[in-house]
Amino acid sequence: MEYQAMPLSQETGAPPYNFPSSLLSQNLSQLPDKAFLEKYGYFSERGSKAAASTQFSNAIREFQWVSQLPVSGVLDQATLHQMTRPRCGVADTDSHAAWAERISALFAGHRAKMRRKKRFAKPGNKWYKQHLSYRLVNWPERLPEPAVRGAVRAAFQLWSNVSALEFWEAPATGPADIRLTFFQGDHNDGLANAFDGPGGALAHAFLPRRGEAHFDRDERWTLSRRRGRNLFVVLAHEIGHTLGLAHSPAPRALMAPYYKKLGRDALLSWDDVLAVQNLYGEPPARS
Repeated sequence: MEYQAMPLSQETGAPPYNFPSSLLSQNLSQLPDKAFLEKYGYFSERGSKAAASTQFSNAIREFQWVSQLPVSGVLDQATLHQMTRPRCGVADTDSHAAWAERISALFAGHRAKMRRKKRFAKPGNKWYKQHLSYRLVNWPERLPEPAVRGAVRAAFQLWSNVSALEFWEAPATGPADIRLTFFQGDHNDGLANAFDGPGGALAHAFLPRRGEAHFDRDERWTLSRRRGRNLFVVLAHEIGHTLGLAHSPAPRALMAPYYKKLGRDALLSWDDVLAVQNLYGEPPARS
């Protein structure tokens, strides 16, 4: 299906792709954007009575909202470009609802916040202990092992600094709560989770208590601010998922779906801190 040239959108300055309903309903399955929206939890034709074109427009609206784009429901150039950016492979399902829950609790006061904690922590989506072990199963060949282990340790410490959690590295043999592994392509997680080479999905992780985070071995990983994907940033994000955190629509959040470059600002936003403390509480007072 070819996109036809159209006038520029007044909001974005980009050509909007606003398909006729009849054309959309006939050819929706052929759109690569539909596959993207399905993969990341925005679109599903199963169990819905709404017209396919309405579902597709609503899915685009939700994606635009999470991505901090003008919400139009129109597949414009800015929305298409956003879909091509490197990101986490975990779906954005429920990120809007979870974020609204945190904001509501934040403004409702301490007592209401405590009541909402139980609602936010869905069964199985958190660890029921505060001391967690981890293991680095393998690492990128181009990076020295001691430096990678240091980045892993720092990524876990980022979360322990703002919560009641504590982490320790498990020995090479024996069990570990959380395992970090680098894979290439299809790695028996299902075709939807197969890695796609440089760009696209950089990594993905599973909610508690599976305790696994997987990273694309084909990415150009780095531990600096130079070209490539900063491994420390991606490690910290995926660890957040292994702790039970969903994606955040807050623009500066580490748990936002899209890759965040390592800058001079604090890596964790207020929303990241609020999310992990909703699950595990604040760090203990240190004398």
